[in-house]
Amino acid sequence: NSKHHHQRAIMTSYLKQAREWAYPRLTISAFLTRGVLTPEEFVLAGDELVYKCPTWSWEAGDPSRAKNYLPPEKQYLVTRNV
Repeated sequence: NSKHHHQRAIMTSYLKQAREWAYPRLTISAFLTRGVLTPEEFVLAGDELVYKCPTWSWEAGDPSRAKNYLPPEKQYLVTRNV
């Protein structure tokens, strides 16, 4: 039902906002200790993935939802034709 879907979308949005508030953007690598990447590490890893695996590509996405700590044309990774 569309009302339930809309309520779920709103709740998901709030949860994402809360997560971003509780876990701010990393500035120091924590990959080895916590398994999470800084934005810079994410971009470098994504560039390597796109270079080595042509099914992957960067996407800009919706500009209104872009994160200012990522390049505008590298907001997320997507794979196709797999």
